[in-house]
Amino acid sequence: MTDVIAGQTVALLAQWFDFEGGTLTDLDATPTIAITAVATGSTALAATTTGVTHPGTGSYGYGWTPASALTPGLYLALWTGLSSGSPVTATETITVTAPASAEATNTSPDGVWYATREDVQRALDNKLTARNSRQIDRALESASRDIEDLCHRRFYPVQATRYKDWPSRSGGTPWVLRLDDQELISVSTLASGGTVITADEYNLEPVNAGPPYSRIEIDLGDNASFGGGSTYQRDVQITGLWGYRNTESTVGALAETLDASETSIDVTGAASAILGVGSILRADSERMIVTGRAMLDTGQNVGGAGLTIQPNNVAVTVTDGTQFAVDEILLVESERMLIVDIAGNTLTVIRAWDGSTIAAHTAGVDIYAARTLTVTRGALGTTAATHANGTALYRWDPPGLVRDLTIAEAINRLLQEQAGYARTSKASTGSKSVSVETLSIDGLRTRTYNACGRKARMRSV
Repeated sequence: MTDVIAGQTVALLAQWFDFEGGTLTDLDATPTIAITAVATGSTALAATTTGVTHPGTGSYGYGWTPASALTPGLYLALWTGLSSGSPVTATETITVTAPASAEATNTSPDGVWYATREDVQRALDNKLTARNSRQIDRALESASRDIEDLCHRRFYPVQATRYKDWPSRSGGTPWVLRLDDQELISVSTLASGGTVITADEYNLEPVNAGPPYSRIEIDLGDNASFGGGSTYQRDVQITGLWGYRNTESTVGALAETLDASETSIDVTGAASAILGVGSILRADSERMIVTGRAMLDTGQNVGGAGLTIQPNNVAVTVTDGTQFAVDEILLVESERMLIVDIAGNTLTVIRAWDGSTIAAHTAGVDIYAARTLTVTRGALGTTAATHANGTALYRWDPPGLVRDLTIAEAINRLLQEQAGYARTSKASTGSKSVSVETLSIDGLRTRTYNACGRKARMRSV
């Protein structure tokens, strides 16, 4: 078996002998080589003689470079030719693995949060500034990692190929592969010892509670088995979606055609209203992480008689109200406004939002909205790709308690930071002081762990 990382070149070699244990002998002509996926039979390299080399008698080589986007898994190289007019073949199994490290393909947890910057700002009723944005981002990063430590699991979905030793050095039931903290949402390819185990030959467990799935069991009614490789190390290869659950919400659509390299994307008003910095998006099969937001001209203008400087002048007339969404933030000249209701072509807004200053605006001035998102492309093990204008966007949603605790932990860090981590409160008897955060967050931590934590598994000998 030969291993190769997608995007890199592997040297393949086929040799023919005049008989078993005999001497190498040339074929009648240059042989052809074709490569197909073992699991699906799809073609990775169409039959060709182009590029086939002849380094020595009876030896034929080919340098194959699998595309970076090629699905990881097992592939079969098939050589065919003629020897003294008779057909001959040779085969070689190739394991194609993910094209880069966890960090390079953004499968690392860094920058993956379970709440958004805007969630924390609204909870604090905090206006947007570059300074507090950085503080909030840092607090969200710390809070998200702490919750993973508390619950002993990572919740976000990652597309990846991972390997397991078999048999495990800790022993165990021969038909059960325990995944421990590397839980699965779904499997696309499972192989052991270079042999693909098809979906009808194994079960993901626990079937009545998963996902997440914490173990893979061979179906005892079939002939498949784990093992069979030349070494126990990395004998089992699993390609799939790893994590807790893949719960998604539809949040709008792209408002432009997107190529594979752009990191600023334009979205519809519906998406702008729901998404924030830290949101995990999916367009087609590609996931992205939102890292920033910027204003974009909506193509519409303030209508009617414009807006006065009075706070109760909250009705904004537009040409097409269907292009906006409740909770979307608008920018008219230097004043920000939050849409709280829409009736036909009239937007009801809260004036002077996000700490901006209320001002009068004449009819005809441009209306901007936070519809340009800065994103990390090809995140969480996916590959950056092109997407058509109007492609639906989906937001990954963490468990509710996990999101709530992330916001609470981030707020607590921000407030404790301001107080030098010395905030205290008197108990009801007035007899002692306790940290303020213990009065409210401990209960939420307990509920989150009880609902979403990975509990210890007991083993007996």
